[in-house]
Amino acid sequence: MAENGGEVDRIVEILLSESTLTAKQLKALLLYSENMDQKIVEQGYVEFDGKKVSKGAFFRTLNQAKTNVRKAVITLIVMSYIGLMDANQLDAIMQLNSIIMQLKEQDEATMEELISAFVEKLKTVIDLRKRVK
Repeated sequence: MAENGGEVDRIVEILLSESTLTAKQLKALLLYSENMDQKIVEQGYVEFDGKKVSKGAFFRTLNQAKTNVRKAVITLIVMSYIGLMDANQLDAIMQLNSIIMQLKEQDEATMEELISAFVEKLKTVIDLRKRVK
C-alpha cells in the first residue's frame, strides 16, 4: 500500500473503507503491479502480510481484486448508459479524484477533515434522487 515511512497512507486507509476492495486485495494488486508475479512463480510462494502464502492463494486474491475493480467500472458505465448518472456526475467524480491527489501535501488533521468532506461530496454527486435532468 502507499506508505509514508512504513506507515500506511491514511488517505488510502480511509478510501479503502469505502471501496469494494479489501486491504488484502489492494496489497495483491500492488505486489502484482511491481512484477512480483515473477518471484512468485520462481519461489512457489509469496511473502504476503508477513506470511508465506502459496501462489494459488495469492492469485485467487489477485483475481478477486481485479474482478471487483472491473465490476466497479462496469457499474458506472451501466448507470450512465441507463441514464441514472450523467456526464456531469462522471466529470465531478474525476474532479474529486484530482482534488484527492492534492491531499497528500496536507497535515494529518487537515487531511482527515478534507477526506471526510470528499467522501460526503462523492455521496451527493452519486445521489440518484438529486439528479438534474
